[in-house]
Amino acid sequence: MKTYLIGSLTLLVALMSSNGAWPSQAAARDDLPYTFFFTHYELLGDPNYPEGVRYHSNGQPFAEAPDGSRITLSGKGGWDPYSQTARGGGRYTIKDASGEVSSRGSWRVTGFSSFEQLEGWWGMGPGFKEEGWQGPPGSPSFSGFLKVKVHLENEGDGLLTAWCLMPAVSKPDNHKGDGISLTGDEFDFTDFSENEMSLEGVMFYSIDPASHGYVLTSDGHAVRKSASDSPMSSATASSIATASPLPSSGGTPLVSVPSLVATLALVGSGAAIVVLLRRDPS
Repeated sequence: MKTYLIGSLTLLVALMSSNGAWPSQAAARDDLPYTFFFTHYELLGDPNYPEGVRYHSNGQPFAEAPDGSRITLSGKGGWDPYSQTARGGGRYTIKDASGEVSSRGSWRVTGFSSFEQLEGWWGMGPGFKEEGWQGPPGSPSFSGFLKVKVHLENEGDGLLTAWCLMPAVSKPDNHKGDGISLTGDEFDFTDFSENEMSLEGVMFYSIDPASHGYVLTSDGHAVRKSASDSPMSSATASSIATASPLPSSGGTPLVSVPSLVATLALVGSGAAIVVLLRRDPS
């Protein structure tokens, strides 16, 4: 009986190994260290003077093409800067200039292209609360630009660029806030101006202990986290060639309260806070 059991276990191990069922080091990292979520931002309290924000993973960022068509995406994914791999996906909808649906289906990530990390966070002061943190407890979040290769069902391949630009981030190239673009042989969705002024956006998180960023405290406030002194720190720096890591010390500039009041008085609408929150701090 013992000989039979040993032989059976040996055969089982061989079968699992040949079929890839036995977890290799790569397969064990199903939870990619860096993740992105298409996020809907819900402002808490008075929309003119919000006391906080809640993150929802049902965000639907969008972009338009020169012919007036619009693509809207939902979903999430992740990437590994060490192996330069990425996975993820969700749903897409394309509407023509008249608003009629011309195509819809699933989309998936097919490869990693690049990621650039930027400094800065909400900058709304120490009392500003954040709820619905989408990353694991203790995981840092950060702003930046992510580029991944994607495939859209019934439509083809393209390059998806997704970015998170919090209010206290210095905005490159006249950006105003979060957004997406999709380019390629069949895609030219590069007008993201309307989305950047909306509450549809992108959030990035990491479970890599070497990651810089902002972590959520137990009382719901985001504070700066510096990179750990782990051996992975140098690997992270060399693997993300385009990264601009956050400094490990120093504060985040606050959004000017006088600017907030002036903007709200000028526009006279609750939507004005969206404009201010996605604008460079004065």
